[in-house]
Amino acid sequence: MRSLIRIAWCGVMASLVLSTGCSYDQSLSEKYPTQWKTCNTLFGAGNMESLRDSLDSGDLKFSESALSVDQIKNGLMREAIEPYDKFKGFEEYNVCKLSGGGHFSATVAWAADSLKAVQTYTERWHRAAEDVYVADMAGVVDLVFRCEIKGASGQQAQVLLEARVSAPNPPRVSEAFHQRLTVKLARTLRDELSCANEPEIPDDLPISG
Repeated sequence: MRSLIRIAWCGVMASLVLSTGCSYDQSLSEKYPTQWKTCNTLFGAGNMESLRDSLDSGDLKFSESALSVDQIKNGLMREAIEPYDKFKGFEEYNVCKLSGGGHFSATVAWAADSLKAVQTYTERWHRAAEDVYVADMAGVVDLVFRCEIKGASGQQAQVLLEARVSAPNPPRVSEAFHQRLTVKLARTLRDELSCANEPEIPDDLPISG
């Protein structure tokens, strides 16, 4: 009888833990609907669930402006097609920022450096694939890749798109997971923008261990 009671009690407690986690995720999605959807789309729902588990300290929150994927996509495409404003420069989009037991942030922008500059600056940038380069410094992984926009008609001022992902150091966020998040973001951007050159973003990046 005692064994049955103990099993029943454990089942109740497990249900409470699961329901609490679900309700917590639900409250985040309700409080930050746009941020929730954008981060899930850019990084994948499964990756975001793992990231929230890594950062959760009881006060987890999204803290970036509410940009939809369409807003990010349209902004990047507009910059690629319209004449370049050298005084204004390229816009940097804060696409996902999450804080709790650590801080996670990601930005995307047309890169400040040209492809030639990236290829030359080998102390910082390391070749990952054809026209794909990565840099890893102080908990930040930068990935740049060539993305030719259809309709730019040769007027595209910059063809390198940069995805920058900042995450807590191990053991909270492992290097492998940090890399996976960066690769997923780059691939999502490539697909959303329909890069005409169809760059191949590899699974494994040549980042320092």
